[in-house]
Amino acid sequence: MNSISLSRKRRRKGSERRVRPAWNYVTGSEQTRCAPWRKLKNMSMLPSAKREVFLSDFRVSKSAMTRRSVLGGAAALAGAGPACALTEKSQVPPDSFTKAIAEAVTALHERAPVEVEERVAWTLLDNLASMLYAGTLARPISAAAYFAKNTPGRDAEVLTADLVSSQTGAASAMAYLLHAAEIDDSDPRGELRASAVIMPACLAAAQAADASGPEFLRAAALGYTLQGRFVQPVGPVQTRGWMASGVWGPPAAAAAVSFLRGRPAADIASSMSLAGSAAGGAFQYYFDQTDEKRIIVARAARAAIESADLAALGEHGAARILEGRAGLYHLFAGTDAPALAPLTDDLGRLEGPLYLRPKFFAASHSIIPTLDGLQAAAPSELDPASIESFIVRGNASWSRIVARKINDFEPPSSRIGAALNFSFVVAMWLVRRSVLPGDYTQEAFRDPDIISLARSGSFEVNDSDHLSIEIVLRNGERIHAVAQDPDRNAPAPLNAVRRMNKFNALAGSRLNEERKADLHEHCMDLKNARSMRAWVRHAQKLCGA
Repeated sequence: MNSISLSRKRRRKGSERRVRPAWNYVTGSEQTRCAPWRKLKNMSMLPSAKREVFLSDFRVSKSAMTRRSVLGGAAALAGAGPACALTEKSQVPPDSFTKAIAEAVTALHERAPVEVEERVAWTLLDNLASMLYAGTLARPISAAAYFAKNTPGRDAEVLTADLVSSQTGAASAMAYLLHAAEIDDSDPRGELRASAVIMPACLAAAQAADASGPEFLRAAALGYTLQGRFVQPVGPVQTRGWMASGVWGPPAAAAAVSFLRGRPAADIASSMSLAGSAAGGAFQYYFDQTDEKRIIVARAARAAIESADLAALGEHGAARILEGRAGLYHLFAGTDAPALAPLTDDLGRLEGPLYLRPKFFAASHSIIPTLDGLQAAAPSELDPASIESFIVRGNASWSRIVARKINDFEPPSSRIGAALNFSFVVAMWLVRRSVLPGDYTQEAFRDPDIISLARSGSFEVNDSDHLSIEIVLRNGERIHAVAQDPDRNAPAPLNAVRRMNKFNALAGSRLNEERKADLHEHCMDLKNARSMRAWVRHAQKLCGA
């Protein structure tokens, strides 16, 4: 009897050791909800058949734990009776970020603050200018037509283009057009393209729902606010290999779309979870100078609409898609999730649009502050032939992003590649004093003055968080300029004059002066629009679409 009893004790202890790794994969809140697991002190509490399934699935070390083993063990325990079942409550934890954010969203006021409505209207005008210019280029026209026709429908028009499609088709087509010319706005808190996902998704959904102008403005402001709050605690994710708009845009835009449609908090939360599972976009295009970033944002805008659709049909995503161990913060930012409160507190301010900065140069966001610094420091009469070379300096973080591309310069072969090419953009500005979409021509790509000057650039590492550039002249003189990086945590100035100059330059190839003035007035009157369908129809007439 004693030997048998001792043998049983050994077997029980061995079983406990084999089971324990599975428990280590359960979070604290899950342990609380699944407390009956603790009662399984030995395998004799399970029927023999289920005990064999459990042991075969969990007879692995913690390092070898797989999804199959976790699911198999969970199924065995669920069948045992006392263990925790996978219920609706366990799928939507009460403390998840998505649920808390959704509840804050449904408590928003009927209108966004006046200053926010005005800034969204200016942002839309800036976006329309980018899309109007993209409509003069062959590939963006073809790509927009593809996205619009790939998911046919008549829910929404593609602004600035003679296309009608489903919401998903219209959103993806507008996202592609908006980002095609590399001149759309940015949120410096994460160095991401702020409007590329948010604005197209909201425009498509607002037409389908025939929302009012104020309802559209509020939804767009919500999308910008959530996107900015998501990214602010962690900053850029490009150094980890991801396009920031493709990461944070889908869940923010999905929440805005669901809210615009009047969906309940549960659906808003589910839309964020589902859209988060579609987040991504590899940053390798930056190094290879390829064009797929505009496809990344097109897919992200489509994912936002689809996720809102599926949530309304009852689909659920991972409730902890933001803060979970394999959620967006761990996966893309490589860090624990921030505190929840800054994501939800005082959400009614809808401050996101106030942080957006238009791009006044058609170049990568990482290059523009250097151009602003050069514009302030370089004399207008500077002869490019007098320049011998230039040196860019920055810390190790900057070195990982731009050093190789500067030190090993390769001439660009495409518009997007040129806009992402630090040395080429700097050289083109020094030679031509202009960096707008129309400057990126095949003739410019072969210009010997630009190419020679671009090859003269080099990168040196220092301890500064801000890039600087030194222009070395042939007579021995040097011109120093420091990148004018915006304060990431401060709202952006309106810059109405520069905005209008940019709008006139980009829209000038398609609109006469009268139509440009009318379109500007039409955007500023958006706060009084009763029907977004009617507003878009008139905007299309003004755009000649």
